[in-house]
Amino acid sequence: MARPPVNVHSAYHAHVYFDAATVQQARALCEEAGRLFKVAVGRVHERNVGPHPRWSCQLAFSASEFDRLIPWLDAHRDGLDVLVHGLSGDAVRDHTEFAYWLGNAWPLDLTALE
Repeated sequence: MARPPVNVHSAYHAHVYFDAATVQQARALCEEAGRLFKVAVGRVHERNVGPHPRWSCQLAFSASEFDRLIPWLDAHRDGLDVLVHGLSGDAVRDHTEFAYWLGNAWPLDLTALE
């Protein structure tokens, strides 16, 4: 999936995906992001939530953090997959048209967004 233009939106989410074997790695990554950047760190969901086909933790951040946070996440994700998307008010477009992946892309359950 092609990367959308940076800073088109005023706010973004990054969803860090993990499983039982990588939950501690993901928890540490999200906590470190919370310490280093102006991000709101969501709960570490050890179950599938919403459209996400894997366990996940959400990082919410403004466009002003995008250019610092996303390269850092890419460099420190150590094999974890991360869905990054803008917040336009249209959840389906946000998770498709305004989204791209660090790592592997996973098929989303878009019916959870309708």
